[in-house]
Amino acid sequence: MIRFVNFQHCYYQQVCDFLIEINKENNYHNNWNWARFEWMYEHPLTNKELLNEMGLWFDDAHLVGVTLFDMFFGEAFVAVLSNYHHLYPELLKYAFDYLKDDRGLGISLHDDNKQEIEEAIKQGFYKEEAEEIDCEINLDKEFAISLPEGFSIETFDAEKNSQEIEWLFWQGFDHGNDRKVFLKQFKESTGTRPHFNPYLCIVIKNKEGDLVASASTWYDIRTDYAYLEPVCVVPSYRKLGLGKTAVYAAINHARELGAKRAIVNSGQEFYQKIGFKKKNHYSFYWKKEERTVNGVTYKLERLLGKGKGGYSYLAKVGDKEYVLKQIHHEPCEYYQFGNKIEAENNDYQRLLDAGIRIPKMIDIDIEKEIIIKEYIEGDVISDLIKQKHSIKEYIPQLKEMAKLAKEKGLNIDYYPTNFVVKNKLLYYIDYECNSYTDEWNLDNWGIKYWNGEKEL
Repeated sequence: MIRFVNFQHCYYQQVCDFLIEINKENNYHNNWNWARFEWMYEHPLTNKELLNEMGLWFDDAHLVGVTLFDMFFGEAFVAVLSNYHHLYPELLKYAFDYLKDDRGLGISLHDDNKQEIEEAIKQGFYKEEAEEIDCEINLDKEFAISLPEGFSIETFDAEKNSQEIEWLFWQGFDHGNDRKVFLKQFKESTGTRPHFNPYLCIVIKNKEGDLVASASTWYDIRTDYAYLEPVCVVPSYRKLGLGKTAVYAAINHARELGAKRAIVNSGQEFYQKIGFKKKNHYSFYWKKEERTVNGVTYKLERLLGKGKGGYSYLAKVGDKEYVLKQIHHEPCEYYQFGNKIEAENNDYQRLLDAGIRIPKMIDIDIEKEIIIKEYIEGDVISDLIKQKHSIKEYIPQLKEMAKLAKEKGLNIDYYPTNFVVKNKLLYYIDYECNSYTDEWNLDNWGIKYWNGEKEL
């Protein structure tokens, strides 16, 4: 009898067992294996509060289908054992309903997996250019390793020394070398990687004893493969052969334990240069979140921003791009709202009357509280400020907008996220305006963010 349950930690081992079982059937799900699940589960970026949204399908006590996500909502792994393919449409629908993000849902499917591709297309998924590639290397021989002078190599218990290894990852994956910034975001390991084997975790140290490179493999005796994840080298120690040495040492150890091959979920040139060969190719299929406004269906491509009144998305109808603003009713400590959707409509008319350059309103749905705007593709002033670009040339246009607004008894929201430059013209892309007061005018408030007196 088929039954559905939401994931709980007590099912952790059964998910790992399922991923081992399904990868014995064929290579179609090689990009998602038990080790990738275990790595994701304890990753610092994984939102543990969302884990119970993952879905599991059992036939009596046997786990036969899963819908998992990889650290964040928006990308999912959906799979069933071959004898249960009739369940796949149900799983795919569940994944879209519960694991999507603001963009919708993406899944990667093996190019030869015709059954799942056909079903995904039926449910509205379409192929995009993004891809996944896994590479493989035979472990029929031991790989020679060598170290430059002044470095040492050893195995490492990353679970017991999580801060030290995470600091290496922080640097190695190009997050910077400011340890204070790292420590503010560091989370101690909760020790929920039950299959972690310190013998398969290789680190390289410099002469001061600092970790400068690492490679780990994951191996289960029920499989013939070792999974390589993660591999990193601190930027200042790259091009010394340390990455290659760490990888070879890690897969040598996996070979000693019985692995016949090693796989890595990456097509990077680095792996191919050290002997890995491309094995499987997966294409991404996406189903976008949609909103229907007065009979027109808009596909949401990505979140553009969140304001105190609503969420704005880049939306498409065919190839035409728009901004779709969905009003929200989240509380705001410093602002009191009336009827938001009516206020947006009224403010739009007031801004037009004032002669302020704004995107055209294409449509409005009062009941659904959605506005469709013209999309002004250009540079957001706040981004230019953060990137240290000069915005002085746009200040005269900003002051002209302030003058026009004041003449009509208005203040607009001068915060730099609300302004976009296209073809040297400044647009106020929000529709918010309020009755004029000196306190909130450009000179007394807004200009301070434009000239750097206040940080964004």
